[in-house]
Amino acid sequence: MKRKLLLITILLVGGLFVSCSNDDSGNTENPVLPEIKEPLPITITELTSDFVINGENLELKGTNFVNKDYPTKVFINQTEVVPNEITNTKILLISPNVKTGTNTIRIQIDKVNSVPLNFFVLAKGWNKLTVLGDATIANSTVFDNSQTIFSLVNWSNPVKLAPKSSGFIQTTLNPATNEMASFQMYDEKTGVFVTATEAFFSNDSFNTSNKINIDNNFNPVSTRLMIGSLNNDGCLLYSSFGAHIFTKDNGATIIKNEAPDFAKINKTNVFTTRLAVHAFGKSSSNGKFYQLGKIYDFVKYGSTLKNIVMESETGYSNWVVKDSISNADGNKSGYKFVNINKILSVDYYNKTLLMSTDVTKTWTSIKTDVSNIFLRTETQWYIQSGDKIFVTKDSGLTWELELELPAGSVINNISFSKTKIIVSGNKGLHYLKLE
Repeated sequence: MKRKLLLITILLVGGLFVSCSNDDSGNTENPVLPEIKEPLPITITELTSDFVINGENLELKGTNFVNKDYPTKVFINQTEVVPNEITNTKILLISPNVKTGTNTIRIQIDKVNSVPLNFFVLAKGWNKLTVLGDATIANSTVFDNSQTIFSLVNWSNPVKLAPKSSGFIQTTLNPATNEMASFQMYDEKTGVFVTATEAFFSNDSFNTSNKINIDNNFNPVSTRLMIGSLNNDGCLLYSSFGAHIFTKDNGATIIKNEAPDFAKINKTNVFTTRLAVHAFGKSSSNGKFYQLGKIYDFVKYGSTLKNIVMESETGYSNWVVKDSISNADGNKSGYKFVNINKILSVDYYNKTLLMSTDVTKTWTSIKTDVSNIFLRTETQWYIQSGDKIFVTKDSGLTWELELELPAGSVINNISFSKTKIIVSGNKGLHYLKLE
């Protein structure tokens, strides 16, 4: 029995010795290290947009955005930002912190950098636009589905302001003229440009246009045509003498309505009766078109001015005079209305905002220290008061400060889309609000 135990002990010790010897021999081999891959060149092929609104998401597409051995870093203006989503071909930044104006973005993995890209940012709220310098801006048009802006510069030159990575880029459109003109775009393609003697209709941003010549009897060169409406139904133009042009097909065919006889001059070129239209529009109350103005009838009324109110179902034909005997006030600078039963005007001598609810017969004072008014809706109005813009949303009952302007500002126009407001004026006055 003792011999058996001794033999077992010798075998166990021998086995341990052999096992230790095998482990020692393994330490002489070189360990296998993991392979480290150097970053490949990083390429950004697409930015969501190179012109964005502050608060919008930013998405980059490209190649080699991920390396398993090195972290991916994203820099905006040399400040690192943390991506919300990252794959080898896409990086998503949700509402990144960016400044108004030009920004730069790049991707870095170890020592490899992408080519930096620029993008431009507009702020929510009011933005001062400087692309047109100190030119006089008659009016501007903005759209909800595009950042492009169209403006009439120096009352004669239509321009397009296209959004780019460096900001807005100006392009002068054809035609341009030395005459006083009116200009409006319905969308980025469709628009109209008119002078006293010509009208241009375009559906390709004025790369081409349909031109209509207007004779002097239809619209004397001392005035210019105005744009009454431009929408899906077509374009309607009017003159201060009550003449009209309507087209449903971008100027390919037109309907012309001559001014009424009482608005014309006689054969000796002496004014016997003259119509001066100060407002034209479609009333929200009944869908009918109205033109409002004054009659200078020296034969019948001497030097007394009379109001004139004309109504039409179409806006370009069958005009009916609704009133031409109530006395007019020559101090009023013009009329504005959305609903014909609520007409606004400014007494430019007293700088008082007035309202008429009986189609210009009588007027009620609404607010003092007002130099101009612009209507967004029937109840929402914007006024210039000194060097400030105020807004009311309850037909003048209460007012809120909307925007402070530089000293001596002169506003020519405020126009609206559903989500934007743009202010145009003298000496480069140009402000855009993103709501």
